[in-house]
Amino acid sequence: MPLYLKIAIRYLFSFRSKALSFMSIISILGVVVGVSALLITLAVMSGFMWGLKKKILQNSPHIVIFKVDDKFEDYKSLYPILDKFKQIEEYEPFIYFQALASDKENSYPVIVRGVPPEKDKRILGLDKRIVEGKYDLSGKNVIIGRELALSLGLSVGDEIVLISPFGRKTPIGYIPRVKRFKVSGIVDFGFFKYDDSYVGMSLENAQKFFNMKGNITGIQLKIKNPFEANEVKAQLSQYIEFPYIIRTWQEMNKSLFQALQLEKFAMFLVITLIVLVASFNISSLLITKARDKRKEIGILKTMGADNRFILKVFLWQGLIIGFIGTTLGVIIGFLVIYIGDTYHLIKLNPEVYMMEYLPLKTSIRDFVMVYISSIFICFISSIIPAYMSSKEIPAEILRNE
Repeated sequence: MPLYLKIAIRYLFSFRSKALSFMSIISILGVVVGVSALLITLAVMSGFMWGLKKKILQNSPHIVIFKVDDKFEDYKSLYPILDKFKQIEEYEPFIYFQALASDKENSYPVIVRGVPPEKDKRILGLDKRIVEGKYDLSGKNVIIGRELALSLGLSVGDEIVLISPFGRKTPIGYIPRVKRFKVSGIVDFGFFKYDDSYVGMSLENAQKFFNMKGNITGIQLKIKNPFEANEVKAQLSQYIEFPYIIRTWQEMNKSLFQALQLEKFAMFLVITLIVLVASFNISSLLITKARDKRKEIGILKTMGADNRFILKVFLWQGLIIGFIGTTLGVIIGFLVIYIGDTYHLIKLNPEVYMMEYLPLKTSIRDFVMVYISSIFICFISSIIPAYMSSKEIPAEILRNE
């Protein structure tokens, strides 16, 4: 071990001065708190974003193809093109419109989704999320969201009244279309937005109910890797051009993801201030130690130590504080993240946050980034005290001793 490193360790952990020893402990604890808080904050933001993406991918198609005008009758002409792509596992036409669901006293806004039942099982797998009844869209059967069923007081076998905005004109005015359907199943998306408003029916029933006359809203696609949706879209765009429009699940939720990413970056900057405050403690500690060890510095220089040697002694003190504090902070942060995510300690209101608990997710990249950043900040905070100590003149120091 180099001599300057031995001296740095001895200076740092010398217990002859209780005040300086206490300051050393406080400096290390400051780094520990800052690093652990930073890691936990990043894990919270990453986990929240991960949870939202998971919910969106469970309940939404990966890619959707729309048409600019309202008449999307020629959708079957796109099937041969879609069949060429091995990345596409399944596709289906769908209808997506707003309507009203009514009980005896109240009306609730709902989203009606019309799909081919067998294909939809392979795309969204709603048949596996039925909590009551069964997935049956034959005849006049529909499935509804769990929260909507509670709001309307409906169960399997009951009738639900739907009111379409596409009615007909009569001599006495506009009359909306009203139709009764039978509830065959109740589905739990685990996503309050959908559970509170979802009504699913067959494509044929939706076309009749909304007076679509063979038209559809769009074609939804399921691909093997949803995170390659943009690459698949670029390939599809070579064959499917205007007036068709292709949208990926990232684009349809772009504003949400951008807001979360910006918030994550802002939280990173705010929590980094804790590490910066801890670095001021390090600077204060090293300056105090330099004043306390002036006699020793003068003796070392008299014995032949140059400015670089003294500089290294104090720089290594800052690095040792940074290394110990950062390592402990990383360990504590990892344990909190692991326990919190494994045992789902942070419960959330699904009506507000769209998930039952807050997942905590992190990555090796986050750990490495925080570790390097913390060590670097501690190193920078040591430069000025180390430089000031290295410039001490032995004759002036020893003359006053």
